[in-house]
Amino acid sequence: MTTPLPFYISENDPPAKREILRAAMKLFSERGLAATSIRDIAQESGFTNPALYKHFVGKEELALHLFETCHGRVWASCAAALASRNDFEGKLDAYAGRWLALWDQYPDVLAFLSDSARVLWPKSRATVRRHTMIGLAKLLVAQAPQAHHPSPVNPDLAAANLQGTLAELTRMIQVGVIKGPAGRWTSSVVGLFRKFLV
Repeated sequence: MTTPLPFYISENDPPAKREILRAAMKLFSERGLAATSIRDIAQESGFTNPALYKHFVGKEELALHLFETCHGRVWASCAAALASRNDFEGKLDAYAGRWLALWDQYPDVLAFLSDSARVLWPKSRATVRRHTMIGLAKLLVAQAPQAHHPSPVNPDLAAANLQGTLAELTRMIQVGVIKGPAGRWTSSVVGLFRKFLV
């Protein structure tokens, strides 16, 4: 039985590229972009610098590839969770639950996305930047009045509140301030957000 690939690796990626991606994700999520060199990635992956350059022009292209791939897959997973339910309460529970489940499954990926967004988001392709987590949260917030919740005064603030709460909660789990798994906090996040809307 084969081990499933991490979701930032494609079936079509050759074995060497897979190892490079694994090594880069590990180092970027542990050390950050600035503290990781192409040499570090080569050493961690067991390949030479020239072998890395066969797949990526440099560290920035490698980081951007990982960022765009991971962001796209996290966004698609959360969008699918929203689409899986018809009512506001169900959508809220599904969205928060999916984000927290993704953290439990891929903490390195979500930490990397959060830590590197300031640098890599502006460099991402326009097709990637069209799909934002805040945009998904806004779609959810827009459905609140249909569920007999008062319409928030500012939907941008409500969306930022939800996404910010999810991101900060997972960050606190990462540093050990709050106990995981993240999924156990779903109902608390949902309850807190409902109170914010009232």
